[in-house]
Amino acid sequence: MKILNPVGAPRTSGERALLTVSGIAGLRLAILTNHWKSMDRMARRMIARASERYAAVGVELYDIPINGPMAEAVEHGVLQDCDAAIVGLAN
Repeated sequence: MKILNPVGAPRTSGERALLTVSGIAGLRLAILTNHWKSMDRMARRMIARASERYAAVGVELYDIPINGPMAEAVEHGVLQDCDAAIVGLAN
């Protein structure tokens, strides 16, 4: 049995900071959804507002399974076609 411990640990000074974006204007955005009802509602709002309010160039919705990892084809598509991604696992 493997026990997963969610406790975080501080980064050492040698660890690289995660990449961030200052905004989504001009970016191609991916929204990954596992299709919980709450995530579907949030995704529809994000899609509508990303272009209208935040000037994203395009927004693409990608499906991921409720249980288990995303398909390699989905991961490849996101990495190939998008500049940033919102990963939604809402429940």
